[in-house]
Amino acid sequence: MERLKIVVTGGSGRVGRHVVAALAGRHQVVNADLAPAVPDAPEAAGVDYVRADVMQMDDLRKAFAGADVVIHLAGLDYDWGCPSEAYINVNARGSWHVLQIAEEAGVRRVVLCSSISICGLQEMRPDWKPQTLPVDETHENRPVYPYGVSKQLAEVMGESFARRGTVEVVSLRPLAVILPETLGQYLEFVDAPDRHWLFYYVTAEDLAQAFRLAAEVPGIGGESFYIGADDSSHPAATLDWAAALLGGLPKVVDAAHYRANPRASVFSNAKARRLLGWRPVSDFALLRRRHAETRQSDMERA
Repeated sequence: MERLKIVVTGGSGRVGRHVVAALAGRHQVVNADLAPAVPDAPEAAGVDYVRADVMQMDDLRKAFAGADVVIHLAGLDYDWGCPSEAYINVNARGSWHVLQIAEEAGVRRVVLCSSISICGLQEMRPDWKPQTLPVDETHENRPVYPYGVSKQLAEVMGESFARRGTVEVVSLRPLAVILPETLGQYLEFVDAPDRHWLFYYVTAEDLAQAFRLAAEVPGIGGESFYIGADDSSHPAATLDWAAALLGGLPKVVDAAHYRANPRASVFSNAKARRLLGWRPVSDFALLRRRHAETRQSDMERA
């Protein structure tokens, strides 16, 4: 495998640390962020750091010099509750800066961190429900919230750069990311009575491997991928709870898919499996059981 110089914007962040760790040792990795990772972070050893603000193009020119691939993770997260204009400014304009400077620097490929929010289905609006089950990358996108709109804008901008033929652009759309330290919070969220949601997830470890493959696998420029677990975080069969939650199932349902895995996710990862060779290893029932065992162990020690 070719050893690449990969610059990760936002490599000190919650997801960024896992992505950098997945790349370290295989490639030359540069973490381009506003601050370095904490000293005991798993990616700290053998990774270069350069201070970079994606809103400052000169910072990016320095950070991207000699890079083969840029993985763009820096931005404002949905969970932060930022003002609408901040999401558009940082997530959309910052992505433009990354794409423009990457093209100037002769970078081969930019991997954008998009989001499930691009489709608008996570907004759970009564006027916008899944048109198919499972939902895949051909499904229409209708975001209303500014975070989802910012991600849609970033993907559209990425497509424009890809059409120029000077830089490849790949967009990954992670589902709700579970980190080891946030599993408890996620469980509290999905276990709340009468939770009106679509019960999707991906672990940070699985997501990091998807970003690694998006940087390495040839011939995937111009593609977007949903990155999510095979299963749902709901304990019941997906078609059963989805019918109750949505007031019925869409006209297009892949019944064979849900017969093979009754708890399969609402979102398909088939494209990522086919083109990236990505295989998530998580199992939500196992995650739930391990969390309960850890809590029990902690209580006994206390």
